Amino acid sequence: MPQAPSQPQTLINTSIEQQQLNNFLGPVNGALGGLPVAERNQSYFAVFVGAGGTGPEIIDQTAYFITYLVDENGNVSKPSEDYDSLINLNQNFEIGKNVIVRNDAASAVNGQLVGRKKIAAIGKQEPILYSQTGSSEGANVDSINFDSSINTNTVPRALFWMNTGAASIGDGPNNFTYNAPFQNPEASVATVDAGAGTYTATDLNFSPADQIQSVIFSISVQLESWNDEDISGEIQLTKDGNVIGNVLSFDLQAAPATGVPFIQDFSHVIQVQAADLAGGEFKAVIDMNLPQGATSQLQINYLNFKITQQNPATTSPATNLPFWNGSSTNTWVTASDEISLNYGNQQNSQNVLDEIEPGFNFSPVTIPFIVNPGDRIRFGYNMENDYTIYEVIEPSVDVDGRLKLRLNSPPPPSNTLNSFVLHKVDVNNPVYIILDVPKIGGTNGFNGIILPEYPTKKLRKNLDNIILSLKERGIITDNEN
Repeated sequence: MPQAPSQPQTLINTSIEQQQLNNFLGPVNGALGGLPVAERNQSYFAVFVGAGGTGPEIIDQTAYFITYLVDENGNVSKPSEDYDSLINLNQNFEIGKNVIVRNDAASAVNGQLVGRKKIAAIGKQEPILYSQTGSSEGANVDSINFDSSINTNTVPRALFWMNTGAASIGDGPNNFTYNAPFQNPEASVATVDAGAGTYTATDLNFSPADQIQSVIFSISVQLESWNDEDISGEIQLTKDGNVIGNVLSFDLQAAPATGVPFIQDFSHVIQVQAADLAGGEFKAVIDMNLPQGATSQLQINYLNFKITQQNPATTSPATNLPFWNGSSTNTWVTASDEISLNYGNQQNSQNVLDEIEPGFNFSPVTIPFIVNPGDRIRFGYNMENDYTIYEVIEPSVDVDGRLKLRLNSPPPPSNTLNSFVLHKVDVNNPVYIILDVPKIGGTNGFNGIILPEYPTKKLRKNLDNIILSLKERGIITDNEN
């Protein structure tokens, strides 16, 4: 598999998520140029009520249910309701650091869950996409469904997607040819011609009395300019040679230095009503305005031309094997065309849940199929094949129109990639502290506190009095009563 091209990546949006990812990855060169630093003493501890296993998304770890965060003065807050408290939780309980778990009534049943443990994650674990049905290698479904793929309606599909790679462009309107389409509309709705770069809607299915009321065209492009002065242009959608809908005007800066281009991404969406669709031939056009006498030193690195949405929605094709492609020679995995086409949709996981082995208790997927750095993917039910995602290239900005993930190490052989679970720990929903210890046996009455390994002197001094106060207030339950 060739090395994936360098394209803009999806970035973590919140400072908390970035902090968690940094905590997990560790410093690049260490503090102060690699010199050792002293442990920072922590002034908070957490109250937990009960614990549960983290499988099958995360193997052999335990989630402790956090109810309160308490500071060294005995002040109480809920991380799930207070953003400042959430920040304090993440700053005082860093991924990879140790904590001390104390149970109010330790027993042989849950004794392995107390004592010094390592923090694996903070937040609620959420499956994003999965095919696994059991613990054996190759236990997986052959088809992944998405929400619209179980619709019972009969609305035809107007959606399409064409993509082209690098090409030079010049002054004035520029039309394009494309590679073979990733997705075709149904023939009764429209036809696409990659060589002519056209989407031609039929006279059917677009009248007010028929089914499709509107569509949204999307044109996304990366432009590379070597010009020594600023230039401008427009992204247009044309129907039968005439501009339709709104246009996106843009400016490209001059190249910053000799031999160094200026590169920028643009994305434009245009909603078109049914009355304007019927019988029309549509093209994506980039209209450039070069200075008089200037020589064009301009190219596109990629261009995606597609209809991303229609109203009402149509059925989406199920995603069939193979799901991923990878190589042991680099750290990238690439999703199939069908997986990539469904990026942003939500998996309907019922067909997987119908086939899972007893005790393999995946939660239903409840969030869209969107991946961020810091999320994780595992192939097969094997801890050795569990990976952290370092970089995400989304289909809309990829030269091939595919979803590409860079992992922390090379993936296993391609024949093991079809059994997978892609999941995240939602730090903005801090109901759990996940510790690196297997859950064994029951946890009834398993309540207590989680202390930092290095508490402040004031917290150590006040701890017993704080705990007594918390018990009197009912915040900590005395298991022995």
